Amino acid sequence: MKIMNLKLHPKSTSKALATNYASLVEVLILMGVGALAIILRAKLRIPINIPGHHGVEVMALIIAGRSLSNFKPASTISTLAASILILFPFMGFKDPFLPAIYITMGLTIDFLFVSFEKFRKNIVFLALLGGVSYMIIPLSRLLINLTTGYPYNSLLKHGIIAKIALHLTFGMFGALLGAGISMPFIRKKQ
Repeated sequence: MKIMNLKLHPKSTSKALATNYASLVEVLILMGVGALAIILRAKLRIPINIPGHHGVEVMALIIAGRSLSNFKPASTISTLAASILILFPFMGFKDPFLPAIYITMGLTIDFLFVSFEKFRKNIVFLALLGGVSYMIIPLSRLLINLTTGYPYNSLLKHGIIAKIALHLTFGMFGALLGAGISMPFIRKKQ
């Protein structure tokens, strides 16, 4: 009875290792994009008193990362890294629901990006994608306020309509910036 076969089988482990390594690097880059987005949001606290103005830098980075990545959950990975950083007290965020809001924002971007595959390179679609996903912040805060009673003073100060409109506008501007950053690289890949 033959127990062992000493013939060597050709394996493509080096190819698999290269693929796994490239995937790991891409995930780390996406996490870095999310971390950079939230660090910029935390450090650029300019008191201009306009709700949603951080949508420019946040959506620029998240949409650029989403557009350049081949991973289906690219934005979710970025916003998950951002959400982890939000939890650290030295970042200065006081909203306990903000990590969940950011993850919801990333899931929305990924769902819409994958669902409307033929519009991925359309700059108008990317702008709407960024605006609608950044608009989740005031909508979810309104929902949280209505269901839990958690006080969001900005809802009283600026009103919900202005907050939604400004988050949509700044999210769209940021997404346009992110699309503009990523489009030359997308064209080179093809």
